[in-house]
Amino acid sequence: MVIEILKPLMLVGETLIYPGILFSFAVAIFTQWFRRKAYARMQNRMGPTYTGLAGTLQPFADYVKLFFKEDIVVIRGYTKLPAFLLALAIGALVAILLMLPICPYSVYAPYDIIIAAYLLIWPTVTLAALGFLTPSPYGAIGSSRLLTLTIAYEVAFIISILTPVVLASRILRAQYSLYLTSIYSWLLWTNPVLIPLIIISLLTAIISLQCKLLDKPFDIPEAEQEIVAGPFTEYSGPKLAFIIFIHDMEQYVNSLIIVFLFLGGVAPFVEGPLWAQIVTVIVKYIIVVLVLTWIKAMVARFRVDQAIKMLWKYIVPLSLFALIVSSII
Repeated sequence: MVIEILKPLMLVGETLIYPGILFSFAVAIFTQWFRRKAYARMQNRMGPTYTGLAGTLQPFADYVKLFFKEDIVVIRGYTKLPAFLLALAIGALVAILLMLPICPYSVYAPYDIIIAAYLLIWPTVTLAALGFLTPSPYGAIGSSRLLTLTIAYEVAFIISILTPVVLASRILRAQYSLYLTSIYSWLLWTNPVLIPLIIISLLTAIISLQCKLLDKPFDIPEAEQEIVAGPFTEYSGPKLAFIIFIHDMEQYVNSLIIVFLFLGGVAPFVEGPLWAQIVTVIVKYIIVVLVLTWIKAMVARFRVDQAIKMLWKYIVPLSLFALIVSSII
């Protein structure tokens, strides 16, 4: 009875502290520092160096600087609506974290993958809407480009993550649940017939996530040489800090989804000590982030038509092929 009464308080604690907003902010700082450092090394540069040990506090300093800067609102621009949309985007990402095994008391139900898919799309819609809330032509062009890409890469990413969900549900009775699939996904690697499907879906998920994060070669909506910062051109101060935080949080949440759905989560320490499971998830997370950073450093930006052609001609059909075969098996 006492536990039932405390459950709402536990949910509030998970939302605000772990694995919610506070923990996500800490991970966002680490992830941004790691990506900036790795990206710089790949280009024979130093990266963050002086603020904190090896520059680890540079992202935190950047956040603090933005929070204390003036929040400039352009003429005929909206004042409160952007902040409301940004809060909804953060809430959607936190809700997804509550559906993953890193949460002490995870929220899950049969077919909750439908809710997860909706929550995954919401941050992108929010960021696209920001460009249309300012009179800047750069914002409108950037948002138009983002929505054009969204139709392709969101379809590819959702289909890609559906493949392990369908396989785990049909074979392991995961009930089309994101949480249960995250728990049982490592068993899919024990079946040689399923491994090619998992690999295909993993590759399409990585590429579509690269586009979702607006990293090269898919940084078309915020191409600095063409449209300054795209949808985010007219934003400054705290709003810009929250935009960057949402980007870092998307990296964190979606990389965790790949770790749990495709890379086996805590495997091979499923029944091992807690510290080994934590270290395993961290190592796999860093590997995913490193791969995304490597792609960003190695490839130049696509044109809009090139990106759309690649996504619709190769990535979406491959992910759809894996999903269809998974449904038949």
